[in-house]
Amino acid sequence: MKQLVSVTLLVIAVAVGGCGKEGTTPAPHETGKAEQPHGPQGHPHDLEPHDGEHKEPAAPGDAPIGIRLTPEERENIGLRTEVVALRPIEDVRKLNGIVKPHPDRVAHVTSRVTGAVVAFHLPVGAKVKKGEDLLHVQSVELERAELSLIQAENKLALTKVDLERARKLVERGIVARRELLTLENQHREILNEIESLTRQLVFFGLSPKVIARIRQEQTITILHLPAPIGGTIVERHVVLGQVIEPNAALMKIIDASTMIVEGEAFEDILPVLQLGQKVRVVVSAYPNEVFEGRISFISPTVNPTKRTIAVWAEVGNPRGLLKQDLFAQVYVIVSEQRRSLTVPIEALISAEGVEFAFVERDGVYVRANLGLGTRNDRFAEVKRGLAPSDRVVTDGSRQLYAKWLAAQGGGPALGGHTH
Repeated sequence: MKQLVSVTLLVIAVAVGGCGKEGTTPAPHETGKAEQPHGPQGHPHDLEPHDGEHKEPAAPGDAPIGIRLTPEERENIGLRTEVVALRPIEDVRKLNGIVKPHPDRVAHVTSRVTGAVVAFHLPVGAKVKKGEDLLHVQSVELERAELSLIQAENKLALTKVDLERARKLVERGIVARRELLTLENQHREILNEIESLTRQLVFFGLSPKVIARIRQEQTITILHLPAPIGGTIVERHVVLGQVIEPNAALMKIIDASTMIVEGEAFEDILPVLQLGQKVRVVVSAYPNEVFEGRISFISPTVNPTKRTIAVWAEVGNPRGLLKQDLFAQVYVIVSEQRRSLTVPIEALISAEGVEFAFVERDGVYVRANLGLGTRNDRFAEVKRGLAPSDRVVTDGSRQLYAKWLAAQGGGPALGGHTH
């Protein structure tokens, strides 16, 4: 009986000892390695602390990468900057248009008599002043009128002598008064003839000074056709020796100091358009030039095919850059809004689904993503991303963006440094 009890106690002791051995786990300081328990899916985020210190991993492009350029690199890409400032944002409407000569500044050179062109003074493209000689015309019709005037002058001289002699004879009673009256009537008729011939020569194109010389010197002259306005000779339709007819266009002169831009406005913007509103005109031939003017005409009719209204803007062209039939963009300033923080349009880059600019900070150019509001042809309102007095890159921003992309790709920016 005593042996049976001993065996039982031994079995119980062995069982208790084995269970204690299996439940023993090494402490972290004993193994030197912490085991990383996982959640049901074993995701590593299950181990992240929840005490507010966790940060989202940075998305590509969010880290501020700066580009530093040497003076030579800035010069090579033509880099320029402009200060972000408070400006009034204008409410602008854009129209497409075509440059045309001002209708009051176009003139055709014509002859009022039949004749032959015998001389040219200026070629096509020459600038002329009003009244300057352009070409000479020899005309039989003109010469006939000039000879008639010379003959009338001779008859007038003889009649004056006869009239003076008759007056003396009448005073002495030698000649009847009827003869004196006859001579006086002849004198008036000759004067009327001279006046009529003078008007005819003026109509033909002779100046009063030339007519006076014909009467005094008893010589005929050819027709000098002067420039009716000052401007540039843009067309010539005759050659030397050609016989011309009255009122045929011989030359065309345009005064390009003021031009008209003929725009087309759709019906929805017609209520905000008014005569006298300021406009800015830009043409692709001179993208850095802005031509200012005002609306001078709004058509009272609508084009039934295009459903547009013709709008003319009178634009100053002192340097003659605007040429006839150039395509143009017309920005009509319909009103001005409040002063806002603005950035030049040239500084904006649209890529990757956002709009941004490069800002110069301590000699380093950093990309700044922007939130924009109202914009016109020159400035955009900045709601987010820039501060007053920031300097943004206007010229050379595309080249700077290429360098930024190179730096963003992992290598140093081409010709610069990453920061």
